[in-house]
Amino acid sequence: MASPKDLSAIDLHSEDVGDYNVTEPGWYAVNDAGKVVLGPFTSLAECERAMRDRKRMTGA
Repeated sequence: MASPKDLSAIDLHSEDVGDYNVTEPGWYAVNDAGKVVLGPFTSLAECERAMRDRKRMTGA
């Protein structure tokens, strides 16, 4: 089971930005509640790096 601090990467397209309350498409890190935490990023790799960096900095 995922802990509340776990993040997932999602690729949001133009038609989905309103659902996540963001203004542009791209890769985003979302928490388990579906709230955008980081982004947008141009690639999955960039998003995953940011999630690892955030986890390392917060000690999660």
